Amino acid sequence: MSQKSWMDLKVWLLEHKVIDDSIAVPHEIKRLDLSGLSISELPESFGILSELITLNLSNNQLQSLPDSLSSMTKLSNIDLRRNHFSKLPKVLTSMPIRSLNLSGNMLDDVSELKAYSELRVLDLSVNAITTVDGVLNRDNQLRSLNLSNNYLKDVTNLFSHLPDAQRLDLSGNMISQIPETIGEMKSLVELKLSDNLIEHIDDKLFTLGLDVLDLSSNRLYWIGLKGLEELGSIVLDFNPIKHIEVSDDFAPFLQEFSCDGCGLKSWVPLNYEHLSTLCYSSNELRKIPDEIGHYIKLKELDIDGNEIVDLPDSMANLTELNTLYIDDNPLSNGARKVVDILQPEICDIHMKRGITIENAKAEDLEEMAHLLSILFAIEQDFKIDFDKQLAGITKLFHSKGKELLVARHEGAVVGMVTMQRLISSAEGDYIGQIEDLVVKEEYRKMGVGSRLINKIRAVAQEYGYKRIQLAADEDNANALRFYTRRGFHQTHLKMYHYKA
Repeated sequence: MSQKSWMDLKVWLLEHKVIDDSIAVPHEIKRLDLSGLSISELPESFGILSELITLNLSNNQLQSLPDSLSSMTKLSNIDLRRNHFSKLPKVLTSMPIRSLNLSGNMLDDVSELKAYSELRVLDLSVNAITTVDGVLNRDNQLRSLNLSNNYLKDVTNLFSHLPDAQRLDLSGNMISQIPETIGEMKSLVELKLSDNLIEHIDDKLFTLGLDVLDLSSNRLYWIGLKGLEELGSIVLDFNPIKHIEVSDDFAPFLQEFSCDGCGLKSWVPLNYEHLSTLCYSSNELRKIPDEIGHYIKLKELDIDGNEIVDLPDSMANLTELNTLYIDDNPLSNGARKVVDILQPEICDIHMKRGITIENAKAEDLEEMAHLLSILFAIEQDFKIDFDKQLAGITKLFHSKGKELLVARHEGAVVGMVTMQRLISSAEGDYIGQIEDLVVKEEYRKMGVGSRLINKIRAVAQEYGYKRIQLAADEDNANALRFYTRRGFHQTHLKMYHYKA
């Protein structure tokens, strides 16, 4: 290493404000965060940082990495999310990389993956991968693999090459069946398969030691639940399920069961000994059985959007229940008395009254701009600038083809959502772009966000929009869960910003 190479690199690092001027030699730098700096190319001398352990290069414009990185013999964790890579960086194959994140790039060929022999954690989500056949060695060390939001159809060979994997995410692909080879994943504890085209599941799945299983938003018309002796959570939301059959040996330690929006007409008999979270929202249930009184460890129950009139007196046994969503049911006075006895901390029929959803007015714009500051504090891609937010929301207010809704309580704006009319060449007509859904913290978990999104969807339907769409920060787990539970499905499309 020449002194000049180090000084040139130090100047470059100082210009990007990622190190302190007191750094005298490159060996002092162990961790480096260069994320979100619009970097299109790293200096060739970057490998001088031979003591680097962790490197964050996410949210840039990189298409390749310099060969000098091969001298980084201690680098074990590298984050390359949201760049412009079209193939796996070859230089990394000679390095001891244990954790690699390439989510949100342009990868369509991952055949080089065989050479990444020491990987334990790999994220290839939100790319354009169509096949993973032959890309893994059987002696790989992968423990966590994320292939969500690609274009995979057949994963038969993938399962047989992941004997030690503990977490696998295949959500948002085009998989139609779970084959027998799933049984070879003896170490698997978490499996996510939401937003696929799954119609058939091989019985081998139910022999695994899974703790978490997500099968939401597929094409399951029938499912037989059995085995899965270690299962703690199962999600079946938004499947057109006509019948669920439950064996006596199914999931004796189950804590969470969710079947939101499945069109169920009857209650599913489950082992109640450990169950703490139960969701039957948006089904066609008319009756809650007396057996619910046995679910004495239940903490959260969601049965809103059904056809329930009466509630059994046995519900009074649910002394640990602290969250109850039961609105949008034709409840009798007797049922409401049962709810009063329960006194859950959060209950959507006992939430603050007087919250209204209205069209925004000109005098609301400043309050809405302040709300946007709350939203942008969460989302990584945006920065808080009140003047810009006020100017933006004001322009939107005066534009055509827009909808601005606010949630108001005692005269104050406590939540908001906006939607703009767009023309889709794919749909051949108008669609709605939903943005800026945010609720003040002290008004959350009160159904305000749900009411805002439901109202804006109703407006879109009234206008005849062919589709409504929105964007959410991929790291905001609460937002992603909120939208998924309300019928929104993640697509294969990736969003790019160009700063004009």
